[in-house]
Amino acid sequence: MKFINIGNFKNAQEELKNDKNNAVASVFEYDNNLNNGLLNDVVFTLKNNYAKKFDSTDASSNILKDFNPSYNATILEKLFNSGAKLVATTNLDEFGLGGTGEYSNRGLIMNPLNNSYYVGGSSSGSAATFTKNIGFAIGSDTGDSVRLPASNIGAVGFKPSYGAVSRYGLFSYASSMDTVAWFTHNVNDSAVLAQILFGLDKKDLTSLDIPIKDIKITKPNKIAYLDCFDLIEDYVSIEYKKLIEKLQNDGIIVEKITPKKELFNAIKIVYEIISFSEASSNLSNLNGVSFGQRQKGKDWEEIFTNTRSSGFGLMVQRRLALGSFYLEKDNQENYFIRSQKIRRLIFDWFNKVYDNYDFLLFPSSPSIAPKKSIKRKDFEYMDYILTASNLVGNPSINMKLGTFDNMPFNISMDSKIYSDEKLFSYALYIEKFLGENND
Repeated sequence: MKFINIGNFKNAQEELKNDKNNAVASVFEYDNNLNNGLLNDVVFTLKNNYAKKFDSTDASSNILKDFNPSYNATILEKLFNSGAKLVATTNLDEFGLGGTGEYSNRGLIMNPLNNSYYVGGSSSGSAATFTKNIGFAIGSDTGDSVRLPASNIGAVGFKPSYGAVSRYGLFSYASSMDTVAWFTHNVNDSAVLAQILFGLDKKDLTSLDIPIKDIKITKPNKIAYLDCFDLIEDYVSIEYKKLIEKLQNDGIIVEKITPKKELFNAIKIVYEIISFSEASSNLSNLNGVSFGQRQKGKDWEEIFTNTRSSGFGLMVQRRLALGSFYLEKDNQENYFIRSQKIRRLIFDWFNKVYDNYDFLLFPSSPSIAPKKSIKRKDFEYMDYILTASNLVGNPSINMKLGTFDNMPFNISMDSKIYSDEKLFSYALYIEKFLGENND
């Protein structure tokens, strides 16, 4: 496989220097990666929550202003060794904890297709700057942070199986769900990236050696689709039904799966309790002593309080406070431990589906990106359906399904954990089947 859309470094530089969407952290003036490989001359951007020794990495938080790591993230080394060229780092919802693009310390990150709409998050800057002049954009995905903004801009978004890609150098949010993830212009390019980035890394004890080399366009035999028509907009429903009918007419077995609503409606709260709790633990060292911009105080307690109050945005403060509450001794059984038990039930439900079908098909979002000025409808579990794969750990890929009012929306494909190779093979078929030409 060869990378198709390599981008243009100089054109990307100019675009990024002129960014008006609060999306860019740093633009690099050099074009000096002399390494050759599968990604020779491919231009990319990097979400600014990955360690790099040649520039500051602040995760769009004031508490890490001017913080310079002493090492590069594993994925960054792999990309450089493959010939890829980093043109810029991008802003994000602070520490990856937001989902709209509203919570960067640089201000609201806007949708590049139409500034009246949210771009989604937390990989907001990666999405907001993703043009044809950029071959791929590295984000991170803990609860849909790449795939939701991918849907909002009509790009391909991919989240690998948990452990497939080393997270060494990725700033931790929720350790049991964090994944390296990325945006591309087509499925082929996403698969090429996977072949480079997958692999065991001794620096990340959660990483695994998952097969990824034998990717080839493959017609699926049996597909499950989620019966969610009552929780999506009509224009999404129309395109979703069209796709299902076309697949059936192509001789593929396509069967309806009815969600267990009480379980699906628990996805959001389970995700929040677990992720906030893990974030509270992971970010506890940002106190002005171990790490972070230190504020003055009469004692250590006051220093910690002043540092974290001024350094963290209100959204992060809220989530960390809730996480600490869930982890208090008297609360653990009612909140954290109970959520872990429900997470197991969610895992079992989805894996029962994956055991019987090549993959599960469903809309990535119930609608196009929400407008900033309009209160969004409540679509129940379809508002956070992508988060299920973070709880389960399975691979998930999405691609453009249609448009409404000149704004795109995507279709998602999820399969059994560690089946990334097969999922890419099926996705190549579905992309071709959809007739999208995103090269």
